[in-house]
Amino acid sequence: MFFRLYKYSIFQSLRDKLTLFWNLIFPIVLGTLFQLSFGGYAEEEVIFRQIPVAYAAEEEEEAFGELLKELEEDSGLIKVQTVEYEEARRLLKEGKVEGIYHVEPDTGAVTLIVAEQEVNQTILNSILEQYQRASAAFSDIARENPAGIQAAAACLEEECRYLKAGSVTDASMNNTMDCFYSLVAMTCLMGATSGLIVASDFKADATPLAARRAAAGASRIGMLLPDLAAKITMQFLYTALSICYLTFALGIDLGEHWGLMFLTALTGSILGIMIGFFIGVAGKIRYGIKEGLCIGIMLVSSFFSGLMFQGMARIVETYVPVLNQINPATLVSKALYSLNIYDNLGPYFSCLGRAAVLILVLGAGAFLLVRRERYAAV
Repeated sequence: MFFRLYKYSIFQSLRDKLTLFWNLIFPIVLGTLFQLSFGGYAEEEVIFRQIPVAYAAEEEEEAFGELLKELEEDSGLIKVQTVEYEEARRLLKEGKVEGIYHVEPDTGAVTLIVAEQEVNQTILNSILEQYQRASAAFSDIARENPAGIQAAAACLEEECRYLKAGSVTDASMNNTMDCFYSLVAMTCLMGATSGLIVASDFKADATPLAARRAAAGASRIGMLLPDLAAKITMQFLYTALSICYLTFALGIDLGEHWGLMFLTALTGSILGIMIGFFIGVAGKIRYGIKEGLCIGIMLVSSFFSGLMFQGMARIVETYVPVLNQINPATLVSKALYSLNIYDNLGPYFSCLGRAAVLILVLGAGAFLLVRRERYAAV
């Protein structure tokens, strides 16, 4: 009985062209527009690349030269070209390097020459400042306590190892990804309209189909569960297809934990369905108003997760952090973000756990409302 009703509900969902458009085609189109709008910006301005720099020294400053070599070979932070000063000026003018490290022939001091002041130039300046501070410190130690040179060098080396080991993640910190995470979350929450349809087909005073089901004499819960399972299945497939399209067609790196991404999509889909189902069984408001309420909740939730305004979730976290703990779209998008950013799964399962609590609360509330319904004509 269950599987037969489940199969019929799946077929019915496949014939619903309006739901197919909004829950599958619309997110794909929106994702494509996002990529066309700021995908190029993310590639050019946000994603870090090795910084090209020229090193001009008539007499090489050995310590600084070794530092540049280590930064190029070990960390991949910079790409060094050792050239004559005039050649370095030409490369800077043509935009082939971001800056010039020049060793003054008279004093041996290292200076940085840049054509503009942006992020990469700030990084190059930070390298030089750190080197100058370390050099000054070693000079002071050598003058006041020569025996402490070796201990100071060991401390500096230990600090470098600590900073390297303390890296949070190897993932790309691309802030524009928030929009795509929120887009996946919105796709999940679009299932609210499907949950509303299930509720309408279950309430005998809402649709003729629901009235016939109520008069059939069969278990009402036995007819409800296959419908819910079918809508959850279809919404999960819509979301999974959207994730695959964003990843393989648009080349967006949503992460490598495919199993956990699909688990997030399933959890978000169930949450979306249960939001719509709860609204559908609560009260005797007209279907049109309930549908508007579902769409409104989905849009507002997506807005606060950062879909329409980049960084909105961080603003909410600063001023109203409790909202991020219960906002469905934020929980889904933050779970996906955690998978791609953090090395441990603690933040991910924390988001998924809160989403599961919302599902249980909405589901329990909906079924309590359903059990209390009685129809005199049945």
